[in-house]
Amino acid sequence: MGKLKSILLIDDDEVTNYVNSILFKKADCCEKLEICQDGQAALNFLNNCIAQRTHFPEIILLDINMPKMSGWEFIDEYIKIEKAYRQNTAVVMLTTSLNVKDEVFLQHYEEVRAFCHKPLSVGQINGLVRAYS
Repeated sequence: MGKLKSILLIDDDEVTNYVNSILFKKADCCEKLEICQDGQAALNFLNNCIAQRTHFPEIILLDINMPKMSGWEFIDEYIKIEKAYRQNTAVVMLTTSLNVKDEVFLQHYEEVRAFCHKPLSVGQINGLVRAYS
């Protein structure tokens, strides 16, 4: 399995981000893991990728429940980014929720390719990389 150039993790929980950064290091699946703690920071990061012509992430792991901007609100803004930039990016929703409505709701967004329950594992990460690289 080859390495991806970059993955973007969007989650407001610092402990989860710390644990996930260790798991990504163990999985050795990407050259760069970028972490944003809210949706607006992630949108700023993605717009900066476009402005500076740096690599757009191949996978975005997006927490659904965040206080400043929910994952669904992020997606509503993300789809406004020109499709040429986001066409090779898979968005994967992350949650600890068992709410079935979330899984049904994601079917309304072609950009959202999968739904994963937290906490992540190295096996899940490698599976996502295989599926979306």
